[in-house]
Amino acid sequence: MTEFFKNRAPLDAQRLAHELRIRQCLWQEAVIKDEVTSTNDVAQELIKDNISAGTFVVANFQTNGRGRQLRTWDAPKNSSIFVSIILKPNQERKLGWIPLMTGLALLNAISIETRKEVKLKWPNDLILVENKKNFKFAGILLEKHDEYVIAGVGINYNQSSSELPISDATSLKNILSQEISKEVILASFISEFATIWEEGKNAKDWPAPSLIRNYSDSCQTLGQQITAHISGGEIVSGKALEISPEGELVLVTDKGILKLNSADIHLEH
Repeated sequence: MTEFFKNRAPLDAQRLAHELRIRQCLWQEAVIKDEVTSTNDVAQELIKDNISAGTFVVANFQTNGRGRQLRTWDAPKNSSIFVSIILKPNQERKLGWIPLMTGLALLNAISIETRKEVKLKWPNDLILVENKKNFKFAGILLEKHDEYVIAGVGINYNQSSSELPISDATSLKNILSQEISKEVILASFISEFATIWEEGKNAKDWPAPSLIRNYSDSCQTLGQQITAHISGGEIVSGKALEISPEGELVLVTDKGILKLNSADIHLEH
């Protein structure tokens, strides 16, 4: 392990600002906190003060971090990247694509910075593929508040294997061959997301064909036999066919075509 990872330094605000500037990022308003209940909670409070869309909240530590399906997100201080982005979508747009484009932006950033094989598991989990095995290292939680949407992202950055919650989880520390700072990862993600978001906001067609194509090309779930655990306890199996214009996963099952707007997906081996 390098000294870089041993230190577990807090986020450097000046370095983050520099990384955003050199990328000419369309979003540069960062609210940086040391400790919060969750970055989504802080973002929700900022919405009440009419904060500008594109503002993002970053924290070194969360005391009440949460993920999808009411899961908790626990990590030692300064070991993860926690960020929540405040979005104000066009109300005529299909909101189901927001988590997917968030995942795609993060995949683009991680792929560019690490040169590793990274895939998406629908709807927005990031998976590292190593030796034909899959390891999750990031997750996304979307919350809607009035006309705003908050995109909360957590990235396992500097945890040892013993600090990770499940056996098929990993962190960037375990997979990087060279030092890449939290500020670089974060600035790259924000820049990618801002570009995709602003292009989509101005596009005539939504979702744009390029967005559907780019997401589908990176989605490991498509073409696979899967088992889906749906809220309420229902379990269905089928082959993942495509992503619908609403961002749903289209399954071919024994009973016909089924569209899922939210589920925990497990690949069948």
